[in-house]
Amino acid sequence: MERGLEFYVMLAAAAAGALMWLYRKGSKAITTVRKLRRAFREICLNPKSTLDAEHCRRLAIGAMYASQQGAWQNSMETGILDTLPEILGSWWGIGSTGEAREQLDYLCEKGFRYYWPTVLEAFQLEDRQQQDTLFQQRMTSQEDYDKATSQLLNLQQTWDELTSCGVVASREELLRYGVTGWDAGRIVFVARACCEMGYLSEEEAWRYIDRADALAHEALGSWHDLAMSYIIGRSLWGGKRAYNSVMKTTADVLLSDPKSPWVCYRWQ
Repeated sequence: MERGLEFYVMLAAAAAGALMWLYRKGSKAITTVRKLRRAFREICLNPKSTLDAEHCRRLAIGAMYASQQGAWQNSMETGILDTLPEILGSWWGIGSTGEAREQLDYLCEKGFRYYWPTVLEAFQLEDRQQQDTLFQQRMTSQEDYDKATSQLLNLQQTWDELTSCGVVASREELLRYGVTGWDAGRIVFVARACCEMGYLSEEEAWRYIDRADALAHEALGSWHDLAMSYIIGRSLWGGKRAYNSVMKTTADVLLSDPKSPWVCYRWQ
C-alpha cells in the first residue's frame, strides 16, 4: 500500500519528538554527573575568591547546603550557575526578586523553628490523640497543621537512623540542637544563589546572610552543633529520603578537613 505525504509528516514529527526527548534526557544526565562530580570533591573552594576571613566565616553557616550541591565555600559566587535555575525555580519557586525576598523572609522569620517546639513536645507523647490535640491547639491554620504533622512523622521514621549514625545520642539532644541550623544554612545558600541569579543585590544578600549568622549564634555554640541541627531539620523535611547518614558523613568532612571553613575559622 502506498503511503501518503501525511504519513511521512507524522513520522518526521515523531522522530523529531524522540530526538528532543533524548536531548533533554541527555542534558539532564550531564548536569547530574557534573553535580555529583562537584559534590564528591568534598571541600570546593573558589581559587579567585577575594573575600576576607570574616566574610568567609559568615558564608560557612551555609556550608552543609553548599557541600550538598558541590558549591564553592569561600565566595558569593557558587560555582554552580548551571544548576541554580533548577534549584531556585523548581525547588524553591523563586524566579524574581519578589519571590526571593518572600522565601528568605519566611526562612528568617518562621522556617522550621516555628514548628519545632510543638513537634518536639508531640514526639515525647506516645498517644496519637494527645499529639493531634496538641497540634490542633498550637497550629493556627490547616497549612501549619499539615506541616507540623508531617515533620513529626518524619522525625519518628528517621529517629533510629539519627541515633545510629551519631547525630544524636538521646532525645534530650534534640532539644539541645534544635533546627535553627537547618533554617540558617538554607538562608545563606539561597541568598547566595539569588544574588548570583540577579534577584538580589550583593548588599541585600549579605543582609540575609548576616541574619542567618545571628540566628545560628543565638541558638548554637559550635560548628558541630550547627551541623547536627542542620541534619535534624533536614530529617524533618525529607524523612527517610533525606539520607541522614550521608549528611552526617558530609558534616564529619567539614569538621575535619583542613581546607574546610569550619576548621579554618573559629565559631564566634
